[in-house]
Amino acid sequence: MRNFKPMFVSSLICTLALWQGKAPVIYFVRNDSIYRSTQGRETVVVKRGVGPAISPDGSRLAFLKDGDLYLLDINKGETRRASHLNEKPDDIPDHDPFPSWDPTGRYVIFSHPDRYGLVKRGDEIHAMYGSEKATKTIWNVYWSWSRKGTTKTELSLFLGNETTGISSFSVTSSSAASFSPDGKRVAFCRNGDLWMASLDPSTIHDAIREASWDEARVLTCGTQEGGTRATNETSTILRISWSPDGKLLALSSDRYMSSGSAQVIVVKADRPTEKVASFSGTDACFYDAGHLLYVKPYGQSQDIWLRDIETRDEKILIPHATEPEVAR
Repeated sequence: MRNFKPMFVSSLICTLALWQGKAPVIYFVRNDSIYRSTQGRETVVVKRGVGPAISPDGSRLAFLKDGDLYLLDINKGETRRASHLNEKPDDIPDHDPFPSWDPTGRYVIFSHPDRYGLVKRGDEIHAMYGSEKATKTIWNVYWSWSRKGTTKTELSLFLGNETTGISSFSVTSSSAASFSPDGKRVAFCRNGDLWMASLDPSTIHDAIREASWDEARVLTCGTQEGGTRATNETSTILRISWSPDGKLLALSSDRYMSSGSAQVIVVKADRPTEKVASFSGTDACFYDAGHLLYVKPYGQSQDIWLRDIETRDEKILIPHATEPEVAR
């Protein structure tokens, strides 16, 4: 590893102070452990975990370990396993999905790779495509929720109307779901394309575990130039990040199995066909309304960079780190 002088860290803090006045707390992953950076001071939070997602009030950290969702009470230092899903299959893209909290802090949605699709019929869960011995993997989005007045967390089935499943032209189903800041929309990836769901918060209550929503594909971006949906040239969105004001989306995408086209695209949330910016990168999330944190891909130094969306100016913020998450 490289040695970074204190002067370098100090210059970064000064840069942040100029951009936003006071640097927010940032969570990130290094060597499969989750760290917290506060004003440049780093602390290990979870020794084995990926995909950090901080709750809106900053009291809990959702993260993934071996494909399952875990919740850490930061003040108490207590960790609970919130899901008991199958082990991750071997034939999955080389990336970690990111959980997402709704603004009330009661619900978390996250992606999990499964050998086959699932569908709910009444109170029962059934295999939808193939069998447990299926050779390909699809992604499902799950919904974790807490009963009012208790600390118990339960897991619900796939969030949404239906899952696409495996076909001769698809390699993923639905993944990378992310709540909007107001909790009324969920952006997610289905077969490489961007979909948007309008969520009615009034349908969410303790008596049910699924919320009704209307969904629609809002941006076709699944097939890279020169590729087809039946080949590994198919692109998929790995992470979706909303700007704090809900006006922009940062989409981190890559070709299936990380075959060489990692890109960050910033689009308008209400008109996703209008692109604001694009550049090579991955793991992007909003630092504030005008800046992004991201990681440069493929053989380049695994550092978290801070980038001005408009001017394109950028600086390394955290060396030897990936999967940034900003505490609001």
